[in-house]
Amino acid sequence: MDSKKLEILMTAIDLGSFTKASEVVGYTQSGLTHMMDALEREVGFSLLRRDHNGIQLSPQGRQLMPAIREFLQA
Repeated sequence: MDSKKLEILMTAIDLGSFTKASEVVGYTQSGLTHMMDALEREVGFSLLRRDHNGIQLSPQGRQLMPAIREFLQA
């Protein structure tokens, strides 16, 4: 797993949308979406639920979040 993708995931979750996260991290919204799709392919399941209200963690994403936070703090 790429730490940059995980950092972007955390930013998107904290802000609730790829659009807001893209403004913070300096990537396009489309670029962030592609990065998160790639990350989900790497882990083999959906990390996020996406809808017209933004994004939130999937149940599997919530289970993985403690490990992601620990990895990023190391």
